[in-house]
Amino acid sequence: MVKAKNIYLLGSLLLMAAVLVFNGCAVKTSGAVRDDSSLTGVSDQLAPSEEYTGPKLRVGVVNFQNKTPSKHIGIGEAAADILGTILQKTGRFIIIPQQDVASILGQQAMGASGAVNPATAAKMGKILGLNAMVTGAITAYSEAEEGSDYLVYKKKKQIARVTVDYRIVDTTTGIQLVADSGQGVYEKKTGGALGLGSKSSYDADLRDGALRDALTKAMVNMLPQFESQEWSGRIASIKGRTVYLNAGKKTGLKVGDVLMVQDLGEEIIDPQTNVSLGRAPGSIKGEVMVTGFFGRDGSMATIKSGAGFKTNDLVKYK
Repeated sequence: MVKAKNIYLLGSLLLMAAVLVFNGCAVKTSGAVRDDSSLTGVSDQLAPSEEYTGPKLRVGVVNFQNKTPSKHIGIGEAAADILGTILQKTGRFIIIPQQDVASILGQQAMGASGAVNPATAAKMGKILGLNAMVTGAITAYSEAEEGSDYLVYKKKKQIARVTVDYRIVDTTTGIQLVADSGQGVYEKKTGGALGLGSKSSYDADLRDGALRDALTKAMVNMLPQFESQEWSGRIASIKGRTVYLNAGKKTGLKVGDVLMVQDLGEEIIDPQTNVSLGRAPGSIKGEVMVTGFFGRDGSMATIKSGAGFKTNDLVKYK
């Protein structure tokens, strides 16, 4: 009788262990960005697209420089992609494709260092019609793993931390609007029975989660600077009294809008360093009125007043 009870008890224990093993074979994973929407109200500060009706700034995001000691592969490109997505979701910007920005930087021999100064920013503004450029660097990145063993069950937590430097440059004046840094954290939990399914491997979600956290926080600092930025477009072509602009319906222009035309202004060079300080305000040439749209994001306007308009002159709201 005792022997039978022992066999029954042993069988029950083996059955319970088997259940634990099979239930634990599948990885139990939970990952959550420490999003400011629950910590500092970032979601409230980044107004939804439908609440913004003004003209959209054209912004170029340059690949972030990789200054991490380990030179974590692809982190600079990932940062630029993620920031571009965050900017786009606000509904306040037209983001120029990263490959277009990189191509022009390469053609202008500015791509090697990744540096953006007043002179290079002004060139980018002229070629791509940008209002601003965002650039920066990833200065630190680390991943850590914490774990606990509970008999036949293992529980692990992976943590990624990143430090990002970022700055915004006005491509019309060459003035640096903001320069700051921030940190991001992302945590991911995994679990498995007897080590099954809980083995850690490279996970891009860790890197991207930490970057998204840092750059979402950074966007809170960037947004007021962007909001204080005066929108401007450019004259793309002139045919008689019809002026073609590089901004249209997608940008937020409307038929009947009256825009003033202004020349770019003189570039001011520092006599001591021979470095561009940006451009002085240009003179007002006259006004045009939007009459229609064409192409992906262009508009047509008729001359209301003034003369001497040229390709690449600025157009602004009065």
